[in-house]
Amino acid sequence: MAPKFQELSEKFLDVVFLKLDCNQENKPLAKELGIKVVPTLKILKDKKIVKEITGAKFDDLVLAIETVH
Repeated sequence: MAPKFQELSEKFLDVVFLKLDCNQENKPLAKELGIKVVPTLKILKDKKIVKEITGAKFDDLVLAIETVH
């Protein structure tokens, strides 16, 4: 999925993509963020979660970004 994020970051220059490794060290943060499935993609706008996508559904992610963008 990482190459797809790179592709999207080049298409949507004003969108910030962040990655959280849900390893043992970050488990408390993942729990706090409500991440139960990997990958979980959250789209925020004005500091609020406006869309969440679980699973590796690239087309759904593109559509969600375009909708929120």
